[in-house]
Formats: sequence, structure tokens, C-alpha cells
Amino acid sequence: GCGERRFDGYVNVDFPPAEHTVQASVAADVFADILALDLPVNSVDEVRLHHVFEHFDRPTALALLCRWHRWLKPAGRLTLETPDAAASARLLADSRPSHAQKQVVLRHLFGSHEAAWAVHYDGWYPAKFQRILGALGFGEIQCELGEWQMTRNVTATAVKVAERTHAEQTAAVADILRDSLVDASASETKLHAIWMAAFNQRFAASTPIITAPAL
Repeated sequence: GCGERRFDGYVNVDFPPAEHTVQASVAADVFADILALDLPVNSVDEVRLHHVFEHFDRPTALALLCRWHRWLKPAGRLTLETPDAAASARLLADSRPSHAQKQVVLRHLFGSHEAAWAVHYDGWYPAKFQRILGALGFGEIQCELGEWQMTRNVTATAVKVAERTHAEQTAAVADILRDSLVDASASETKLHAIWMAAFNQRFAASTPIITAPAL
């Protein structure tokens, strides 16, 4: 999701120009849907996304984390910048910001809505990054907070500290998804099964592959 900014030393990936709305230029080396990318095991130094990760629903985001963990070399680095849902919630609960300012906060949380992709499906904040990244084989997790006007952001960095089998990652995701259940009722148990089916479909080895070029 590099947008108009090119990161030197990286394979820069974004949607094709026809998918963009307000961008005046493109900086990508590869035009692709991130969900269709796959790379060899232990082949990548860093996976980096800025204001992209929040565009994926819960099962898909977890599948992507597991896939990226598989791509990364031992001690490979993950960098994810998203809106900070906790800090944004505090702004909404604060009586001092105006109504218009709070609408900017809501836009930052839920997306700009001018295109099908411009929707945010989940919220992230430091404690959530710590919990989930740690459960999926990442360590040295750090969260840096930032703000710009009425937007509040968090950049999480982590390194791959442990190899995980497909079964181990799937079990960890099942446990993570239980955090989002309201209770242990039959309907909530069924919902968990639906989430897991979506995760398994995204994480499956049969996912369509578009191989990014070497630098």
C-alpha cells in the first residue's frame, strides 16, 4: 500500500492506478491485490504496511499475519501502522473536541468510503498488537504512538522469533478469535466456526499466487 511514496530497498506494492481515487501519482513496483501475493518460506527481510492492515476483516488479518510470518526469515521484521482505536475512542469520549472534529476521528477509524477498498474492518491498538503478534510467533514487539491533527495512530514493529507449523498457527488463531466472542452460547460458537473457516480459506496453501520480483 505504498501509494505515492516509494520506499527504497523494498518491493513496493499497491493496487493498479485505476483503483485509486485521489492519488496524483503511483510509486509501486508491483500492482497487485495483497491477498493474492505469496512468497517462499523464510525469504523476506521485512513486511511493511502503512494504513493498509485495518482494511482487512478479522479472519483475513490473522491469516495475513500467519502468511507473513511464514515468509519472513528468522529475525525478519514486521512493521504495521494503523489508526490507534484506543486513542481514537478516548477522543470520542472527550467533551472538548467539536462535533466536526469527532467526525474526522470516526472517518479515521472507519475509512474514507469513496471506494470499495476505502473501508476499515477492524480496530488495532498497542495492547491488541502485543497480544496477537506474541501469540503468532513474533517477539520484540514495540508500539510507537503518533498523531496528526485529529488522527491518532500506532506503529507496531516485531521480529520473527519462532518457527510455527500450520497447525500451531491455526490453534493460536482459534484462541485469538475466542477473545471476540460475547459468551459461550450456541450462536457464538457457530460464529467462531465461521471465522475459522474464513481464516483457513485465506491461510490455505492453495491461495492464488502472484510472486513479487526480486530487487
